Amino acid sequence: MKQNVALMNHTVLSNFSLINTFKHFKIIKMNNLYLYKSLMKRNAHLNTLSLQLVFFLVISIYSVSAQQNSTLFRLLPSSESGIDFNNQLFESDTLNILNQANIYNGGGVGIGDFNKDGLMDIYFAANMVSNKLYLNKGNLQFDDITEKAMVNGQGRWCTGVSVVDINADGWMDLYISASFRNDPKLRTNLLYINQGNNEKGIPVFKESAKTYGIADNGFSTQAYFFDYDSDGDLDLDLYQVTNEIYDQRTPIRFRSKLTDGSAKNTDRLYRNNGNSTFTDVSKVAGITIEGWGHAASITDMNSDGWPDIYVTNDFISNDVLYINNKNGTFTNQLGDYFKHTAWNAMGTDVVDINNDGLVDLISLEMLPENNLRKKRMLSGNEYYNYINNEQYNYNHQYVRNVLQLNSGQTPLGHPVFNDISYIAGVYETDWSWCPITADFDNDGFRDLIITNGLPRDVTDLDYITYGSGQTAGAQSFTLAMTDSLPVVKLANYAFMNTNGTGFKNTSKAWGLDHESFSNGGVYTDLDNDGDLDVVINNINDTAFVYENTLNKGNQRLTVSFEGTKANPEGIGASLRVYYNEEQQYYEHYPTRGYLSTHDPRAHFGLGEIRNIDSILINWPDDKKQTILHTSETEITF
Repeated sequence: MKQNVALMNHTVLSNFSLINTFKHFKIIKMNNLYLYKSLMKRNAHLNTLSLQLVFFLVISIYSVSAQQNSTLFRLLPSSESGIDFNNQLFESDTLNILNQANIYNGGGVGIGDFNKDGLMDIYFAANMVSNKLYLNKGNLQFDDITEKAMVNGQGRWCTGVSVVDINADGWMDLYISASFRNDPKLRTNLLYINQGNNEKGIPVFKESAKTYGIADNGFSTQAYFFDYDSDGDLDLDLYQVTNEIYDQRTPIRFRSKLTDGSAKNTDRLYRNNGNSTFTDVSKVAGITIEGWGHAASITDMNSDGWPDIYVTNDFISNDVLYINNKNGTFTNQLGDYFKHTAWNAMGTDVVDINNDGLVDLISLEMLPENNLRKKRMLSGNEYYNYINNEQYNYNHQYVRNVLQLNSGQTPLGHPVFNDISYIAGVYETDWSWCPITADFDNDGFRDLIITNGLPRDVTDLDYITYGSGQTAGAQSFTLAMTDSLPVVKLANYAFMNTNGTGFKNTSKAWGLDHESFSNGGVYTDLDNDGDLDVVINNINDTAFVYENTLNKGNQRLTVSFEGTKANPEGIGASLRVYYNEEQQYYEHYPTRGYLSTHDPRAHFGLGEIRNIDSILINWPDDKKQTILHTSETEITF
């Protein structure tokens, strides 16, 4: 409030030239409002002016304060938070969006308590500058400990951030995906093993990817840890987007699919050997289908107790749904589960949107909300695409976000999904990257924040540049040509879940309407106050750290997991919360969305509900635990 008073001081003095008069006032506090009281007793005329000024100031201050506090989120300035990370890119004649389509794919965010002090710390992945690790000091203030912790990214073009206790020693480690560089040494993924705190309480890491057998150099996007073979330890699933400079195959021309694992842009599966080493089992496990992978969701799609993999692929390559065969292998069953998908699919998440206990799926595309941008971006060849999909055995794809609602199982054992993105109002959010799905207002239903933006308005380079039929590098695109492209900065989107029946655009109302070029993002409770804050990685701008100002009002439940010796985080556990004839369902896979790892604690908004009937947890080894009749707001299993 004092800052508001200072702001109004400047405004009033500038507009009314009352500098000499204003010194005759003092600030008093009345009913939590800061007012100005006149010290002049002799000049009645000036006292009248004083009263008018006081009235104007009170109304103005109250108005400014109410306006500032009316949004759900508050953007923390870097001067306050200490977080000044900026994923800055430096383009040139040989490196720009016209000759390298992946240059704006951005970096992710990783959340974890790396020094075990009970506060969530933040790790940012960068492309051309140093990665950053910020230690949470409390009160939403952070220290940059990157160099002391030795986790700066070592000159890599870093993309995804996976936070996991890979060696099960109780300390959170970092697996960083690397891409883009032509030199294999400069695109080798990094594994930072947490060595514990030094004498100053700062966690120190040691790079050990080669020792663990996961120094992959295949243009990685993101890594996901989960127990695919149900042997108790965490395996590694790795997704790739091949660099167009390296692989000159045009990715939007229809051709026969490569499904034998020979393509450079085929995903990888590493089995945990149980001795801190991993083995590539991709071909044996059936992970052999090519695709320009942007993200994946690990989920039990068919409710059989085994984790499956949904992969979103960019350009013409179809998404892939790897169903777990329960014998160490997977089979793609995308066409059996989904009638269509997004075309240029980016980030994805699998959550229960309508609280029916079934997992739903969202994947993001690049359809603009603005009609003029639609006309400038989209080609008119949908009919030919439809025919070619049939001819080349591609599943049908459309240029829009999809929200696939799970309608339950068929007699064949797999669920029926229906795309409700149009009905739900979330189908057009421009060049979108990351779905951040969580209950931000604690009303009992998961909301949706979508990051978007591309620094140059290339009017869908997927169609124009590659649609020309020329291979990458065949043309000379200068930096001047790149600079001639218009810059279109757009705000991210926020959608409030309307009791499971749809979504309402609340971007401005929630204070998330800052224009940016945003990529990876996460939800996390940075100040442990029971509501979820948001952190977003931006290109050529300081990262966004949004404080959730909800604090009190709606109830919530926070669940922490303590798993087995080999899987201490309990990755793969599922949780059902029952209350007042309602339920919420959660699958514990913190790495999700796009390039990012979220808060490892499960969060349930409860609205006005104070008493929970029961909580049922199903562990990855199929053991079950139940808690009956509790009003606790924080529980550890």
